[in-house]
Amino acid sequence: MITQRDLQGHWQRDWIKASGFEDTTTRVHWLQAGALFADLRIPLDRPDIAGLSCLADLDAPALRRLMNAEGFAGDITVADSKCTWHRRINWHGVPEQSDIGLMSFDDAGGLIEDGVLAEYRELWQAVPRPPLRSAKVSCGTMSGILIENDTVFLLGIGPDPSGTTQDLITELDSDTAENAALHQHFASVYVLGRWDGGLGIGELSTNPFYEGQVTLERDNSLLWHSIAFTGERSTQPLLLG
Repeated sequence: MITQRDLQGHWQRDWIKASGFEDTTTRVHWLQAGALFADLRIPLDRPDIAGLSCLADLDAPALRRLMNAEGFAGDITVADSKCTWHRRINWHGVPEQSDIGLMSFDDAGGLIEDGVLAEYRELWQAVPRPPLRSAKVSCGTMSGILIENDTVFLLGIGPDPSGTTQDLITELDSDTAENAALHQHFASVYVLGRWDGGLGIGELSTNPFYEGQVTLERDNSLLWHSIAFTGERSTQPLLLG
């Protein structure tokens, strides 16, 4: 029987398989600490940002490719080996259905997730890490989850989910997306990174301009170095709780 205790830690996905579909290249990280979790999924195929300064420099097809990423965070409940991920924030808005997986371990120690409401199977591998800690965070009108230890962090922050991103995706496909909608969507961000002393350096993000940059800073308080759609950078406190 799988319990919440079995799911603690940093998990990285090997693959997902469904009817007529298999993906082995998307970079998927799920960090679980207590009941709280954060999840980031970045496809390998992304636009080249070399020589560019911000998301606003990308054309509509490139932004559309960035929208293939996923990020969500919240808390879990586990019963009868079934894990439900309650997405309190979600980069693509309100999910179409509940996210529930039947969890088990294979003979090699990998974690198997079989979809309960959708037909799929995923294989997860544990990344050796010291124990993770979790916190709910907020900044202005946005809220989020921070999962971290002294080595790694995964921050997801955004507004409460409302609607979906399907209209924005359709508009990007037809090159009719308005700047206001793009600014609003990309204000949300999911960043996986590493700590270098008190500086949290982004390594993988829904906004690639966070990668290689200081995302978090901690001393007596926790600071978020945010990057807007048009590249403006600001340092804002993240409130805990």
